[in-house]
Amino acid sequence: MPIWDQYVGLVRWALDSLAQVFHSGGIAIIAFTIIIKTILLPLTVQATRSAKAMQELQPKIKELQKKHAKDRQRLTQETMALYQQNRVNPMAGCLPMLLQIPIFLGLYQGIFALSQGQEGASEYWSGSFLWLANGLDNADPWFILPIVAGLFQFVQTRMMRPYKQGPLSDPQQRMMNQVMNIMPLTVIAFGWGFASGPVLYWATQSLYSVAQQWIITGWGSMRDWFPWLPEMPEHRRLGYRDPEKQPKVTVATGADGQPVRPGGAMGWLQARMDDAQTQAAARRGGAPAAPATASATSGVASTEGDADAEPQSPVRMTGTNRGNRAKRGKGGAYKTTKPPTANGTEAVHANGQEEAEAVPASGRAIVI
Repeated sequence: MPIWDQYVGLVRWALDSLAQVFHSGGIAIIAFTIIIKTILLPLTVQATRSAKAMQELQPKIKELQKKHAKDRQRLTQETMALYQQNRVNPMAGCLPMLLQIPIFLGLYQGIFALSQGQEGASEYWSGSFLWLANGLDNADPWFILPIVAGLFQFVQTRMMRPYKQGPLSDPQQRMMNQVMNIMPLTVIAFGWGFASGPVLYWATQSLYSVAQQWIITGWGSMRDWFPWLPEMPEHRRLGYRDPEKQPKVTVATGADGQPVRPGGAMGWLQARMDDAQTQAAARRGGAPAAPATASATSGVASTEGDADAEPQSPVRMTGTNRGNRAKRGKGGAYKTTKPPTANGTEAVHANGQEEAEAVPASGRAIVI
């Protein structure tokens, strides 16, 4: 892939340039990590503010869930409108994490190429760094880096949760917390036998993320375990949202009383969710059938909303069908009240309204 190769080449050039400045490949990786995390800081702050705003909107969202418990489409519309009115993007938290994937992969390929002595690479990538005597392209022999990366990943996960948070009633939020608890173990297992250069990047970015999280939101739920931890005043944090400057929580509606669909990415997301819910409802219940209408002069049978309405072109009835109709109970039950006439027809009453089905001896149905 030419684009990917160009991207890896750019990462390799940046790493080698930093190594020539600091005369060390390990310090070059640490400096590269700090630069990348600082560039992504605005996105991280936006994602943190959005997550905090969603927590503040949870009482209002629960009210909407109770109000529209039986109308999923209306619930989705009003929830999206609520996010739009409060300038909250529920997908904002995904972007910083997704950007880490190509950065990590590009870093791995760049370090591997530099450590193998690729043409143009400086000599700082072939030597040792601290206790990593075998170079940055081999695993950590003491497993210090993966443990440090997993430890600080766990600390950051705890800091992302509110202080003194009670039991969660939302099953989706509980599941998300469980996934976040597993992440540190995944980092340790992944970095256990991996090249130490990329794991050094992950450990550095985890440590940087802890400091960054403290500046944005404070220690969070880490104070549940360590109440003595120093805390920054809330109004000085990067993730602080001034209540006086926040818009009032309202849901904009149109002339028909329906919530106004937001524009941009939020509107596109809401439209996709509405379409999915409509298709799911159609698969579950199907399209409602239009009720049949009766006309005695035209000879069309009517059941006005009954599921067992006779077709417009009557067919020959068997003895079993007539017996089933005679045995039906109350609430629209059919009863045979007249004996067969001389011409072979039989009068049937449905809900007090007489409708006749002809069963002549010749087998051709005639409606009277």
